[in-house]
Amino acid sequence: MKTLFSRLHLPLLLGAVLTLSTVALLSALAPATSAVAADSRAASVSDHLSTGFPLLGRHAQIECQECHVGGTFKGTPRQCQLCHIQGSRTAQTFKPVNHVQTVRPCELCHISTVTWSGARFQHVDIAPGSCMTCHNGGTASGKPGNHVPTTASCDSCHRTSAWIPAGFNHVSVAPGTCNTCHASTPKPSNHPITTASCDQCHRTTAWLPATFSHTGVAPGTCLTCHASTPKSSTHMVTARSCDACHTTTSWTTGIRYTHLSPAYKPHNAGVSCRSCHTTNSETISWQYGAYAPDCAGCHAGRYKQDSHKKTESPTTIYYTVAELKNCAGSCHLYTNNTFTTIKTTRNSKHRSTDGGF
Repeated sequence: MKTLFSRLHLPLLLGAVLTLSTVALLSALAPATSAVAADSRAASVSDHLSTGFPLLGRHAQIECQECHVGGTFKGTPRQCQLCHIQGSRTAQTFKPVNHVQTVRPCELCHISTVTWSGARFQHVDIAPGSCMTCHNGGTASGKPGNHVPTTASCDSCHRTSAWIPAGFNHVSVAPGTCNTCHASTPKPSNHPITTASCDQCHRTTAWLPATFSHTGVAPGTCLTCHASTPKSSTHMVTARSCDACHTTTSWTTGIRYTHLSPAYKPHNAGVSCRSCHTTNSETISWQYGAYAPDCAGCHAGRYKQDSHKKTESPTTIYYTVAELKNCAGSCHLYTNNTFTTIKTTRNSKHRSTDGGF
């Protein structure tokens, strides 16, 4: 029985051994085979130099038979346009139907052998003024619908490197005739209301910055034009005309504000507008209305009684806020509580322009 089993299973065991040996052998040979293939590929690319057609980019990656169909080498085209054309036996990609009509060699525009994109058309031999021959909206892109109306040639303003930026020479354009061309470039919705010609404020180099001569504009009539340039949300609430504070040279610099209240006194430079106008309104109420319109109307809360003695005999008596509500006045120290004889005269040291009390 043992002998029979051995005879029956010996071929199977030998087959298994052979199979495992074959797998191991193939596994061992695989890296070497890949290396040989890579070396062979590199050699083919290198040898191709001798034909006068170097394999670059995608040409160095494709299989030989993709160009040399059926192993035929003779007669294989070397010009891009002879291979990359519909019907060619070697064509992998070819001109799309919307390609710019041209008989120029592909490589004049398509400088990469890896991708068709990124092509640049060489305008070297294009005659000036003949742009519309191609840029008619069919062969190549033409004027957009919002283009300034003009019969001038594209290259009068545009360059072959890009459509934008474009520059137009306004030398021969008569002053005041801007709307002849710029009627299709309307003023923005926030433009000051005016019937003046564009070149009264704008320059031909750029729309901004713009300058306007306010000579002859009546004071207090700013809103006639500036109604569509509204005040910012942080602007002080006021009904006064713009030129009461602003100048015509700049909105933000040189601002001057004049207080209309006869009770207002100039303050030191450390006091800002918001120190008093806490609600951002031009009109403010007295914080301590009982003492208005004197200094105490705002500063009563800062009054310190112990510094303002009225008499020290027979007891110490202090001045009240009401008695010294005009901080710029003077207070006397009396000899006694009859307040008839002045012991010391003290001139006030408080001035609205001082740095502090």
